[in-house]
Amino acid sequence: MAVSALIIRSMNMFFRVFMADTIGAEGIGLYQLIISVYLFFAVVSTSGISLTATRLFSDFSARGEPAKAKYAVKKCILISLVSGGILGAFMYFSADVAGEYFLHDIRTVPALKLLAPSLPFMAVSACIRGYFTARRQTVQTSVEQLLEQVIEMGVFALAFALSKPDTLEKACCTAVLGTTLAEVISFVYSLICYAVDIKKLNCGSEKADGLAKKIMPVALPVMANSCLRSGLSAVENVLIPLGLKKNGSDSSKALAEYGIIGGMTMPVLTFPTVFIFPFCSLIVTEMSEALAKRHIKSIRHITEKMFRLALYYSLPVMVIFLFFSSDIGNALYHNELAGRFIGILAPVVPFMYLDAVADGILKGLNEQTSYLIFNLIDAVIRVILTYLLLPKFGIMGIVAVIIISELLNTVMSIARLVKVTDIKIMVFEWIIFPLMCIITPCLLVKFLLVNFILKILMCVGFYGMLLLIWGRKNQQSAQIANC
Repeated sequence: MAVSALIIRSMNMFFRVFMADTIGAEGIGLYQLIISVYLFFAVVSTSGISLTATRLFSDFSARGEPAKAKYAVKKCILISLVSGGILGAFMYFSADVAGEYFLHDIRTVPALKLLAPSLPFMAVSACIRGYFTARRQTVQTSVEQLLEQVIEMGVFALAFALSKPDTLEKACCTAVLGTTLAEVISFVYSLICYAVDIKKLNCGSEKADGLAKKIMPVALPVMANSCLRSGLSAVENVLIPLGLKKNGSDSSKALAEYGIIGGMTMPVLTFPTVFIFPFCSLIVTEMSEALAKRHIKSIRHITEKMFRLALYYSLPVMVIFLFFSSDIGNALYHNELAGRFIGILAPVVPFMYLDAVADGILKGLNEQTSYLIFNLIDAVIRVILTYLLLPKFGIMGIVAVIIISELLNTVMSIARLVKVTDIKIMVFEWIIFPLMCIITPCLLVKFLLVNFILKILMCVGFYGMLLLIWGRKNQQSAQIANC
């Protein structure tokens, strides 16, 4: 999953760079507005059913009831198809209203209508991914996501080369056409993989009594969370260009500034999560089974290990972004402002990554309600801060909103996780020591007259060597203590 995610994120980063060069910062801003509405419908149609399929299959399998697990997944697929179709139809027929009165830009309407038919296909694909996650089979879902990314990029590049759109409206339509076709093709692939794999269970399909009672506590909190948070996120994304206009920017400049933050800076900061999110996805199954079997020590052990590894990974990523932000911004986008914001927002990286880990563990421990409350609080505060800060502080208001939001959400999630699992956070070993190990080489190589990529590789190599020495020392100390 990590390898495929690295390939997919790399391709997506290349796609973003290509789009930035092709349609500019203003075009990226307009595209982000369209995607903000699309993501609302997409998240609502996929998040609850995907987690439900994972949890139900894991729970029934842990109890030795594969026939009921098979039946539960089939029901989830049917639910996802119906709900995705309803949401897709609603999105299509409400596109004119959304574009004119919500996004305040009628150029977004054609693209929204092109995206609507993809929702039922996306919903079923997400449900099947939940099934494969529960089965701990990641190749099928990895290939599906890779296929989807390749098709999306290929269609955009080909359509753009053939049609050469002369307006931002047409350019955005060209971009989202690839998204819709990619969802359809990945759906076909996922369905074939599911049909082949489900036969390997070698059992019939036995009706599970009270399935609705099992689905509701899992699906409804996540779906409610998705509706509220995605809706508030869409409101926030609309308020950003409006707030920038109130601060003095014209329409084009406001969209361009929005595009730099949302379409350039944030994809760079989240890119390294390719090595975190696969664990966050698979940890749901591990925690769900451990909870079903009441393996409390295993839950605590896995949680502590995940937190330690997340910090060992995210802290050096943060420091590298701090030291080499301008080089990264210029290399990717030829944009000094993008590099500046990468450096300013780098300190939120550990919080962002830890929050992802905490959310995955909480989902596996049947803490959907806490997850819902934390994300709802976060989304409401983001909207309020966006409305209040942007007219006064402009683009720096966006930076403040992101920092406050990440800190708040992570603190709430970790506090709940500590209470549920009773883990102990080792401040020196997990935080101070890795920071010392990465800051030292970064200071040493900062002013060397070599390419910044080589500098980063030298820092990472030195950091890895120090961690290895530390790990062996601790292992020897533990062996001596045991003797």
